[in-house]
Amino acid sequence: MKTSFYEADPFSGSKGEHYCTIESDYRWEKGDEVWIETGGKRLKLRITWVHVTVHADGSVTRELLGLKL
Repeated sequence: MKTSFYEADPFSGSKGEHYCTIESDYRWEKGDEVWIETGGKRLKLRITWVHVTVHADGSVTRELLGLKL
C-alpha cells in the first residue's frame, strides 16, 4: 500500500510537511514511532493520525501524520 508520511501541526493536528512516500503493508497505528531519513536529515515521528483512502479504481492509499520527537 502506498504510504505517505507527513508532519502533524502540534496545535491543530493538520497536515504539514511531506517527508516521504513508501510502499508498505505494515499496519501502522496511532502511537507507533518511526525514524525517517530523507534529504540528508534524520527525524523521529510518533504517529498521531492514520487516514486510509479507497479510490474508485480499487487502489488503496494511506496518509500518516506524526509529531516530531
